[in-house]
Formats: sequence, structure tokens, C-alpha cells
Amino acid sequence: MPELPEVETVVRTLRPHVEGREILSMTEVQHCRVPESLPCSAVQGYTVREVFRRGKFIVCRLERAGEEDIFWVTHLRMTGSLMAYEGDGRECEAAKPGRYTRCVLHLGAAGTQGTAGTADTQGQEDCRVLFNDVRTFGRIFLGRQKELQAWSSWKKLGPEPLTMGAAAFVAAVKGRRAIKAVLMDQTVLAGIGNIYADESLFAAGILPSRTADSLSVGDKERLYAEIVRLLNLSIAECGSSIRDYHDANGNVGAFQNHFMVYGRGGSPCLHCQGQLEKVTLNGRGTVFCPTCQK
Repeated sequence: MPELPEVETVVRTLRPHVEGREILSMTEVQHCRVPESLPCSAVQGYTVREVFRRGKFIVCRLERAGEEDIFWVTHLRMTGSLMAYEGDGRECEAAKPGRYTRCVLHLGAAGTQGTAGTADTQGQEDCRVLFNDVRTFGRIFLGRQKELQAWSSWKKLGPEPLTMGAAAFVAAVKGRRAIKAVLMDQTVLAGIGNIYADESLFAAGILPSRTADSLSVGDKERLYAEIVRLLNLSIAECGSSIRDYHDANGNVGAFQNHFMVYGRGGSPCLHCQGQLEKVTLNGRGTVFCPTCQK
């Protein structure tokens, strides 16, 4: 599942394709909207004004004169992707809706007022965005501010790890659960998953199975510093591409080349040369070094 760095990369690569463009049409090819969502037809004629990330969600704020803003929110889940095609790129085979396409958006030229609502929008199209998802777990939400704030998946999101600060992190990380489970709890921190939990705990020298309450303030501060460092490093590397992940331009990330433990169970530790162990912790595969992580 794409985590914070991968989602941030998709946001940064999607933004130049869609910001300032009017949505001519949005079509749900196969079911992907959550029950709380407005219909796709509700966004026709709206302009994409802002694209940002919240946790693992890709958010586009849509506006239209005299109307309340609508938020188009996408969660990629396991295998989802948002791909943008402009100009001649719209004629390539990949730009055509296929077996795994869940939703298609047609957008007009940037900075111009289109003629959404006409019978023939194809000739006015300047950009096409496909939401593809092999495993079909990805979801789309469309709603106004009040509806967004009431959406259960949104209102429970914890703070952003890159901006919450060390003091807030120390206060939030508590309880008798394993520290890895706490890090992956989206109500505690928004955006961290299996990859960055394993990598951050290794970098901080902390066993994933230790309870959050067993960590000292110094342990938590060291862990937070490593989380921020690794997330920023991964964003700089455009995220980690392991199976399906790629950005809105179809490019893959490179942070997987920096993995110290994730996916390396049974291999030598790159620090001490001891064997890395892999266990199942809270239902998730977890790799750690029994020597370097105490």
C-alpha cells in the first residue's frame, strides 16, 4: 500500500496536470465511490483549485462560482493509481480505460472556461485522468466540507508526522500496544505503514515488539527524528516502488534501494552482519535486527 512518501509524490506529480483545469466529466466505470460520496455528476463544471495530501489520501479541492467547494478524495489502498495524460499522450494505449479502470476524468485546458455539460465534451478534452486499481480496494469520496468532516475515514485521522513536532509525538505514542502497531495506527499518526515503521524502528534501534509505554522520552524523540528523516528522504527519492506503485506520470520511486530491513528477512544486517529476523506482529510481516534493535 502506498504510504505517506508515495502519496505525496503522486500529489506533486498530479498537481501540474489538473490544477486550474475544469472538470468536463467524471465517470465511475466500475464501483469505487464510498457510500457517503456525492455522485460523480456533482463535480461537472467545477475547477480543480488545490491538490494536497492528508495522511494516505490524495485530495483535490474543487470550486465553482456561486457554489460550495467540493472535495475529491482518493485512497489508493493496495494497488490503486492515478495516471494523467495530456495532449498527444491521450492517444496512447495506456490512456484508454481498461480492465482495471475504476474512474475516468476529462478536464479542459488550464486557465480556460470550458463548456462542460454539452453533449460532446471529447473534443474539448485537454487532460485525462484514469483511476486504475487491480485489487479494487481503492476508494473515491466526493463531498462538501461538512460531508468530508463527517466521513468516518477522514475525521479519525491523526496528526501529520512531518509537522506535528517531537513534543506532540512523545505525547501521542503511548499505551501497552507494540510500538510498531502504534506507529501504523492512522488515528495516532496519519501516513505511516509497514515500510516506514520497520525502517524507522531499525534506524532508532528499537525493537518493534516493545510496548509504547516502555519507551523513554529520549527513545521517542530519537524515533521521531528518524521518522521525519526517512520520510523526507523517501519523498526526495519519489517513494518506494515494490510492486504496483508509480506516480501520476508513470515513473517509479527509488527509496527501495535504501531499505535496511523491510523485505530483507533472513539477509545479513547491513550494520552488524547478523541475520535479520522476520516475524508476524499484529498481523503484519515485521523485519528487525535482534542485535541492533534492543
